[in-house]
Amino acid sequence: MKILIAVDKFKGSLNADDVAHAISHGIKKSKPSFNTQLHPLADGGDGTIDILKKKLNLKTITCDTIDPIGRPIKSYYCSDNHTAFIELATSSGITLLRDTLAPMKSNTEGTGRLILDAIKKNHQHIVLAIGGSCSTDAGTGILHAMGYQFANNNGKHIHPNGEQLATISSIIGPDQAITIPITIITDVRNTLCGPEGAAPIFAPQKGANPSQVIALNKGLEHFAQLTKQHTDKDILTLIGGGAAGGVAAGLSAYLNTTIQNGFQYISAKTNLEAAIAEADLIITGEGKFDQSSFNGKVVGEILSLAQMLDKEVHIICGVKDKVLDLSDYKNVIACHEIVGIEPDREVAMRDAKELLETISQKIF
Repeated sequence: MKILIAVDKFKGSLNADDVAHAISHGIKKSKPSFNTQLHPLADGGDGTIDILKKKLNLKTITCDTIDPIGRPIKSYYCSDNHTAFIELATSSGITLLRDTLAPMKSNTEGTGRLILDAIKKNHQHIVLAIGGSCSTDAGTGILHAMGYQFANNNGKHIHPNGEQLATISSIIGPDQAITIPITIITDVRNTLCGPEGAAPIFAPQKGANPSQVIALNKGLEHFAQLTKQHTDKDILTLIGGGAAGGVAAGLSAYLNTTIQNGFQYISAKTNLEAAIAEADLIITGEGKFDQSSFNGKVVGEILSLAQMLDKEVHIICGVKDKVLDLSDYKNVIACHEIVGIEPDREVAMRDAKELLETISQKIF
């Protein structure tokens, strides 16, 4: 039997590659003769570039940059000599701050420095995966690194971040226009502002309290109005513009960008549909399986593809939302939860590798 293991990361516990290997090891314990094909996936969030690196045989380029609050760090991006593949989370991600989240002070300038380095090294195209961010700066940090200047009413130069968005009164572009095409990949469809915007939906995850959420949302609205005056582009209604604290919206107004669904991009680059078609059975999974899994994310998209290609599926997850209805997916054999065998979630996350092996061994 040929089994395709097409899984996402278990956030905070294991990356997608480790998840796939753990499941494969468990299967082999029960059925050593089974052929397991590992196909770790992502949807534009953290871990995306590492998956593309393996699948596309990319080289790694290290680079000096800064973290979200300006501390010097070493980061990296990947390259095929023509295209630079950059992951925002490697220099502007929430995991870099851990217990020191700074929703008002953090920015994306570190990512801008990676982009600038790639341009200086003569790359002709940028692919930017923007999941896992920790700021709400509408991409102004990236723009600042690339030569854009921001000033307040008094003409004083502003080093932009979420807190400073509302104080910007003028935007001055770099001396030389930046024309390199940038493909932004994301799994988010939220617009920049409003009830489902970047601040109300995502800022609390980045440490923002209710009053900070309101302030950040006002800052994004102000920046959108100012951008409309400067560029005649309406970024308020851009689908996906709210991704990464408004990075998608901000860059779309000032740079040569296109926004693409992260899962679709990665599945095309890794020939996922062909891999599903050749398999006898599919195993997919992620840490938390809930309704959001069907908003362009890995597991929901795998279920749809498997159903289209008439393939049966096992789902393995850390925890499943109890109200989730899978009745439309007749090809799902079962959904297996780690918390079903280890109710203590802290232990479940710590021992996820061994527990995944146990579950996949029992399946067969």
